Amino acid sequence: MSLPMSHSTRSRASRALILGLLLVIASCSVDASPTLTPRPTFTTTSTTIPRTTTTTVPLLAIDGAPEDLVEEIRRFYAAAGDPSAPAPVMPEIVLTALHDATPVTVTSGTASTGQFKGEGVAVVEVGADSFLVVNRGEQWEIVGGDWPSLEIPPYFGPSPRLVTIVGSDARPGQAIAATRADSIHFVGLDGAGGGGIVGLPRDSFVPVPGYGRRKITESLALGGPDVMQQAFTDLTGLPLEGYVITGFAGFQALLDGILGAVPVTVPFAISDKAAKANLSPGEQLLNGAQALSFARARKTVPGGDFARSKHQGVIMLGALSVLQAQGFRALPQFMELAEPHLVTSLSAEQILTFAAMAIRSDLSAIPNIVAPGRPGSAGAASVVFLSEAAAGVWADLADGNLSG
Repeated sequence: MSLPMSHSTRSRASRALILGLLLVIASCSVDASPTLTPRPTFTTTSTTIPRTTTTTVPLLAIDGAPEDLVEEIRRFYAAAGDPSAPAPVMPEIVLTALHDATPVTVTSGTASTGQFKGEGVAVVEVGADSFLVVNRGEQWEIVGGDWPSLEIPPYFGPSPRLVTIVGSDARPGQAIAATRADSIHFVGLDGAGGGGIVGLPRDSFVPVPGYGRRKITESLALGGPDVMQQAFTDLTGLPLEGYVITGFAGFQALLDGILGAVPVTVPFAISDKAAKANLSPGEQLLNGAQALSFARARKTVPGGDFARSKHQGVIMLGALSVLQAQGFRALPQFMELAEPHLVTSLSAEQILTFAAMAIRSDLSAIPNIVAPGRPGSAGAASVVFLSEAAAGVWADLADGNLSG
């Protein structure tokens, strides 16, 4: 079975509709926040069931979907209210709810498809229902979604979700996973609309496995992503799901080539020659170069490295606001176009479901803070010593929500 065709050759205008990462990277207007559904959400662990080979399914046409994907969506609706009906591979908790649902009649839908790390990814929309689907090489699997027509709670994977977002200090021609970590953020989502972003100052002086106490920025260059992530886990005690790393060039490409400008509130005038920043205060849309300068400025801003880390979180929230405006359907192409600019330990399923959970979160319920500490020195090096209060921050983020 073939996977979906690549959409990388689509026009720049089409790309501008695609949306914004994790994963990757700012303040947003309240208007961009989605309306949260009052229906309950699943919070238990996902499992799957074996796929069967024969079924009687309702007539359903899905524009943009290969026939084998259409077949899996037909199976889903055919299994509504009928435990004896063959069903597609899906989380068992969703299947149980599906068997208790009242059947509905559906006739048409649309699909957007892409590839990520060699796997097919798709979002299928049938009326108000949405499906998050992956193909690992053999068949399509429903990994999450939202099905209001059947009154089934939305499912975006087990919660809470906690991931590391890292901006590498790599310059053009350098490997982004083998240089210093320039920006470090832990992003949590609780699965119920809340979340949190915690910035870690890059000069934090902490233990790095195998290398003693070092600036945390050095962990990536010294031992690569795995040592870096282990240092984060040891420091915070958080069950971090994985990491996403991008570099300066990748960051700018994501904004200019995929997201377009992101909404940001610049707190004060910034003029920083080293960061190439010349920004006026107030709400504005920043392009890739402007957003990068805002994220890098520290020498001329009050708070130095702490302010820089805070501003990086602001950009992440701004990017999320763009993603929310575009919705689930933008995710497959966004993931495909973003992949060349990323190094990540997360699978296609993890990226897809985490991004979908972020889209359904309330931006006003995602605080953006920086781990507390104070500047100091270790020998000749300028460092940041985290305060005892940092332990409380990690504890607050453990449930994916800094708000409560």
